[in-house]
Amino acid sequence: MSLFLANTSSKAFGTVKIHGSKSISNRVLVIKELSESNLDIYNLSNSDDTTSLAFYLSMINKCEISGIPMVVDIKNAGTVARFLTTLLAFRDGSWLLTGCSRMKQRPINGLVEALRKLGASIYYSGNHGFLPIKIIGNDIRGSSISVDVSQSSQFVSALMLIGPYLDEGLSLKFIGKPVSFPYIAMTKELMQSFGATVNLKSTGVDIKNGNYKFNSITITIEPDWSSASYWYETVALAKDAEIFLPGYLKNSIQGDSALAEIYENFGVNTEFLKNGIKLTKTNKLTRYFSYDFEGCPDIVPAVMTTCAALGINSKYINIHHLAFKESNRIDALSKELKKIGATLSKENNNYSLETYERKNKKITFDTHNDHRIAMCLAPLSLLFKGIEILNPDAVKKSYPEFWDDFKKLNFASIKYMTNNKPSL
Repeated sequence: MSLFLANTSSKAFGTVKIHGSKSISNRVLVIKELSESNLDIYNLSNSDDTTSLAFYLSMINKCEISGIPMVVDIKNAGTVARFLTTLLAFRDGSWLLTGCSRMKQRPINGLVEALRKLGASIYYSGNHGFLPIKIIGNDIRGSSISVDVSQSSQFVSALMLIGPYLDEGLSLKFIGKPVSFPYIAMTKELMQSFGATVNLKSTGVDIKNGNYKFNSITITIEPDWSSASYWYETVALAKDAEIFLPGYLKNSIQGDSALAEIYENFGVNTEFLKNGIKLTKTNKLTRYFSYDFEGCPDIVPAVMTTCAALGINSKYINIHHLAFKESNRIDALSKELKKIGATLSKENNNYSLETYERKNKKITFDTHNDHRIAMCLAPLSLLFKGIEILNPDAVKKSYPEFWDDFKKLNFASIKYMTNNKPSL
C-alpha cells in the first residue's frame, strides 16, 4: 500500500488539532500505575506507543494477579520497551519482553546493567545487549549507581520514574554526556508536579523515597510539539500559509518547542494566542542554517527536509543517536533527500547537508517503516507535481490521524495505491 499525493495548490490554510504529547502521556501513565491512583487523564496521546503502553499496563496487572507468565511484544515502541523493563523488574511475575526485528537492533544494555546493579533479575534471551529479555520481578533496592546515558535519555527517565518507590530512593551518576537532556528534565518536572523530590544536575540525579501525590484527580496533557513540526514545515514550503494549532503553550516542558525559534529561519512566524498558536508565512529566509539538536532530536527530519526543499545548506550538531531510532534516520534521510537534490555528509558526530538544482518530477519515497520519515516527506507535495509515499501507515506510531489532518489543508489530493494502481 502507498499514497500518491498530487499537488493542487501552493497555499496552505486551516486548523489542525493535535492530540497530547506522546512523551508526557507515557510518563504520566507510568506515574499513575505506580501510585495506583484514579487519576483522570485528558487529551492523552492516541499514538500506537501510548495505546500499547496503556494496554500492557492493564494486562500486566491481570497476569500478576493470576501468576501467568506473560510475553510482552512491544513491536517497535522504544519508550514502551524502556519503561516496561524498569517497571517489571520490581513487579511480581515472570515476563518475556520482545519486539519487532528493528526493536531487537536497538540497544538496551545500559538500562539492563543499571537495573542489575539494583538487584534486578534480567537475562538476555537472544543477542547480548538487545531484546528479547526475560525479567523475573523481585524487590530491587535503591542505591547509588552509574548509568550509561550516551545511548538514550529514556534509560534515565525509566529509572527516575520508579525512584520514589525504592526504599532508599535512587541516586544516578551519568556515564557519558546525556543525549536529549530536555526529556530527562521533562521527567523531573512531571515527577515534581506529582510530589516527588528530585534533584537533577548535568552529572546525575538524586531522588528521595516517597509516593507520588496528587493535588488534583485530573490532568490535561499538552499537545505534542514533535507532531507540530510537519505543519511548521508545511508553512515554510508554501507560497502563502496560515495554520492554527489549538492548545499549545509558550512555556512548554517539551524540548521540541524549539520549533518556534528554529523556523524563524525558514520564514515561519509563531504567534502565541490564549488558545493556541498561529503559524504564518513571512519573507525571512536564512542562507545557511546550523543548530545543535541534542535536546530536540525528533524534529530533525522535518527541519532537514525543510532545508533540502528550500535549497538551504545546513549543519546538524549532535544527531548521531538518530541511528538508533525506529529506523536509522540518518541513513533514511540521506537516501530520501538525495531524491530531491540534497546530499548528507558526516563530519565527526555532526552532519552537513548540501543542496543542488533539482528537477520537478514525480518521486517515490520510502518511509523506512518510520513514522517521522513518512510525515516529513508529505509536505514536499507543495513543491512537486506528484509524490508517492510507501508504507504511509507508519504514521500511526505517533500521529494516527496525520493523513486526515493533511487533507484539511487542501494543497494536495490523496489517492491510496495498491500495486501502483489506485485503490478504492
